Amino acid sequence: MPRRSISGSLLLSLMITSISHAQNEQALTPTLGDAAVQLRIGRETIIPVQFVPQEQFNLVLDGRLDEAIWQQLEPINGHAVIEPETLAEPSYETQARIFYTDDGLYVGVDMEQPPETLVRRISGRDARTINRDRVSFTLDTSGAGLFGYWFSLALGDNQMDGTILPERRYSSEWDGAWYGATSETENGWSAEFFIPWGQLAMSDQGDTRYIGFYNERVVAHLNENWAWPAISRSDPVFLSSFPRLEFEDVEPTQQWSLFPYLSTTYDEVASDVDTQAGFDVFWRPSSNFQLTATVNPDFGSAESDNVVVNLTANETFFPEKRLFFQEGQEIFNTTPRSTGSGGKRLTIVNTRRIGGRPRAPDLPDGARLPATERIRPADLLGAAKMTAQSGNLRYGVLAAMEDETSYRLEQGRFDQDGRNFGAFRVIYEDSQNALYRGLGYIGTWVGHPDSDAQVHAVDFHYLNSSGRWNLDGQVITSDVDEVGSGYGGFADITYRPRQGLRHTLQLTYLDDKIEVNDFGFLDRNNVWEAWYRFEYIRTGLERVRDIRISPFIRYEENHDGDRTNNAIPVVSMDITLNNLDRVSLGLQHFPKRYDDQNSFGNGTFAVAERTNYNAEYTTDTARAVSVNAGFGVFEEFAGGTSYRSNAGVTWRPIDNINFNAEVRYEDRDGWLLHQRNQDFTAFDATQWRGDVSLEYFLTARQQLSAALQWVGIQAEEDRFYHLPADAPTRNRDLIRVDKPEGVGPDDFSLTQLNFQLRYRWQIAPLSDLFVVYTKNSNQRRDLIDFDDQFSNAWRDPLVDRLVVKLRYRFGT
Repeated sequence: MPRRSISGSLLLSLMITSISHAQNEQALTPTLGDAAVQLRIGRETIIPVQFVPQEQFNLVLDGRLDEAIWQQLEPINGHAVIEPETLAEPSYETQARIFYTDDGLYVGVDMEQPPETLVRRISGRDARTINRDRVSFTLDTSGAGLFGYWFSLALGDNQMDGTILPERRYSSEWDGAWYGATSETENGWSAEFFIPWGQLAMSDQGDTRYIGFYNERVVAHLNENWAWPAISRSDPVFLSSFPRLEFEDVEPTQQWSLFPYLSTTYDEVASDVDTQAGFDVFWRPSSNFQLTATVNPDFGSAESDNVVVNLTANETFFPEKRLFFQEGQEIFNTTPRSTGSGGKRLTIVNTRRIGGRPRAPDLPDGARLPATERIRPADLLGAAKMTAQSGNLRYGVLAAMEDETSYRLEQGRFDQDGRNFGAFRVIYEDSQNALYRGLGYIGTWVGHPDSDAQVHAVDFHYLNSSGRWNLDGQVITSDVDEVGSGYGGFADITYRPRQGLRHTLQLTYLDDKIEVNDFGFLDRNNVWEAWYRFEYIRTGLERVRDIRISPFIRYEENHDGDRTNNAIPVVSMDITLNNLDRVSLGLQHFPKRYDDQNSFGNGTFAVAERTNYNAEYTTDTARAVSVNAGFGVFEEFAGGTSYRSNAGVTWRPIDNINFNAEVRYEDRDGWLLHQRNQDFTAFDATQWRGDVSLEYFLTARQQLSAALQWVGIQAEEDRFYHLPADAPTRNRDLIRVDKPEGVGPDDFSLTQLNFQLRYRWQIAPLSDLFVVYTKNSNQRRDLIDFDDQFSNAWRDPLVDRLVVKLRYRFGT
């Protein structure tokens, strides 16, 4: 079929063809903004997109839609309010226009709005939580509701992007090389996007290609989101219901990118200077196949994790921030739990394990690893990844190899072999007799001379034709040397009877030997659990704008019959007032249960019945100054009432300066911590936490920032408890005792500090210069005051380094 093209100044009008089953599938040809047609816009809606030969127009990507090409295109309009979920007609008009060339897709959006109401906030890339004016669109590049990408521009040219999986699983863990700009106009503002075809994984559809399209706009001063088509937030059908753009003869040429880097690190703690060089390679010979590889990578030198104090037996999950592992990661996210959806996280592939802390070496008696050695990450020799699609199959392969780690101790140097990682993933997806269904497999292997670990899992997905019922689940088996074979599985069932109402039931069974944490992430095994949640959203009220209520009940047992987690009821409520301030309220009640983890292998003990409640107030975040304050009361495991409070301020005096400060305070009466064997201590503790950051943007692509996170704890021993080794099976209450003889004070101070001063210049898409100074400290000492805690952490850090890193993208 020939392309629809432009000749000189003439352009065939963009037409919409809507196939309506209610009209015996006869074609309709209304205008794109026809209100009578909005409720019928969906997957059957076909929008032929105009092809424009590159030589027939000269477009400057500056955010202004003043070129003749934009004015000759029929606009997409008729947006509706989706946040709050009123589906009402918006206050201002939005018009989106689309055309394409051999090189890629162009999208222009013209947005009406009184200039005095515009909210412009400059930030770093992918800062989605800032309340500001922005516009985005989502592409279903599979054409069948299976996978896609989203792209966003905030007023001021800040880029945001990521991937999407059915039905609304958005992720920011992907950065593409695309181009965009925004501009203020007499009647509001406008945005221009150019997405090269080579950046998109697309299904093989032949000469005619269909790509789903969804457009969304954030109007910050109203705290509203508008969208076309009008799909409410609580609608169970999202990606599968996008109207489809029709393209003729889109044949992306072979794409490749080479990312060489050079970095120099000065380490003040080790008095050492280290220079490294390496490169990443991205090769996409077709739209449905991509191969990536990295050689001698320098991961994480320009990034840092948030400060987290965790003295429990449960591991903290940290998100992936490395470009190589973010690219194509969505194929290895097998279920919504892989991304922590619904409050549960179980993922078979957690790429933070690769290049993480290596296994501890075998040390002679009396030898201990210094703190600076314990936090060292493993060096990677290289990694490779392949992702592809063939028909209804998507698949991917990931492999990585760590280098040997050498530890420096007073007794000499001790070496530890690196690990090898491998993962294979395949999934079959279709929409026969359902809106979406899928069946997938993933297998992982981690090899080390001391032990090997294998995990195999089958995942299943089903969304019925009405979109009301959704099922996601997985069956898992593991085989780890020295542990043996383990089994488990889970199923997540969601029912959405109507807009604003959702029921979710999560069922989990894991035996006591299943182990995925060599490569994946699982907070615990040895459990069966049922967790029911209910969400209700109400809009259009007189005194408030909207209310969101989310109660849940939860029951969990281990395989010894111990009730290890339960909550009935837990209620949270979020209220948006008419002045756009927000109120959050929470009430949680936890009956008596048993803790089989936080004795660190020394028995199971009873946890007292507890009731917690909290409240927080946040002013309209679209204002130049926004403040928040909160207060909470919670009861401790061994009895005692504790209090927490917080206050913060966000100040944006001008568009390109952001200042954030927040302080948190906790006063704890009875903070229970395991000490030794069957002995526990309850502490009277005081905790302060401060987070301060200042960002200055010379432009949207040049950022100078400073950030400080500090936590200080003073804990004084108060009560002592003992867990009898011969405690009855069903009544293992901790016994209050006198302090054991011959044991010194349990009092302690704990402080963590992370400071980063950073300059980043985005030279071009995915090409950056970083200059980063980082100081990090984690100290636990005898009881000292907070001033000394901070000064000691600053003077005696574990990490004190300056990094200069240049990464540049070459390619098509």
